[in-house]
Amino acid sequence: MDLHLIKDYLIEHVSTIQVGLYISIFTTLWVFEHCYSIEPISHKWKHTSLNALLICSALPLQLVMTLFLIALAGWVKSHHWGLIYLLPNPSSPWTKYVLMFFILDFLDYVYHRTMHRVAPLWRFHLVHHTDPKLDVSTTVREHPGETVIRSLFLFLWVFLTGASVEVLILRQTCQSFANITSHAAFRLSPRLAKVLGWLFVTPNIHHVHHHFQLPYTNSNFGDVFSIWDRLFGTLTELPAQETVFGLDTHMDESIHSNYLGIVSMPFRKGNRSSADEEIKRG
Repeated sequence: MDLHLIKDYLIEHVSTIQVGLYISIFTTLWVFEHCYSIEPISHKWKHTSLNALLICSALPLQLVMTLFLIALAGWVKSHHWGLIYLLPNPSSPWTKYVLMFFILDFLDYVYHRTMHRVAPLWRFHLVHHTDPKLDVSTTVREHPGETVIRSLFLFLWVFLTGASVEVLILRQTCQSFANITSHAAFRLSPRLAKVLGWLFVTPNIHHVHHHFQLPYTNSNFGDVFSIWDRLFGTLTELPAQETVFGLDTHMDESIHSNYLGIVSMPFRKGNRSSADEEIKRG
């Protein structure tokens, strides 16, 4: 089998593959959550439908941004631009894939902390945090404005690092799996969570990030790996029975539980004030 043909196919169909992978993992965990929950399926479906409207709004933007990202990754490769080309053996698999994967994951940690610390950015990111019930559908609860912001940050990371299309596909695959599983409604057993949590972000770790009050909201920023939170002192723990999902500055159900209220949230005068207050408190 020709590896070059496989690589070309993956690059040409990257958006389709990512969407298909996302839907497959999402659906599997959604069904698993329902099977092990006492919640009526009508309630779960209503919650999922609301969050799904957001991804439907953002998906066209995401697909367009992905095309620009592929073009940028091709440009940095053809011009040998970026950090990777300052390192020995930039074409080595250990450099091209392993090292660059860790670097991109660290930069995602930087991005996530920035979204929490810069008030104009937080106003968009807080939409993700206002979900009062965490499950796999919360993964796609992203304001279209944040979709654009996140993509622009990724453009910057690719421009600075010289990351290839291949490592971006690899990272997106792992990132999709990590993001969906970390938002799952269930936690892992304490023993398994402790073992996996030394390196990876688990539901037990990420659930704490969705606690409705500081300082927990401003902790556990890791995306795939938990090591950055350990290195920079932002890792916290909170028992499941003490974890309350949502955001204490945005508890109005009439706003955070309907589509128009969510989409308009970053632009509401009162919400801008409370978002700025959240930044000051953090």
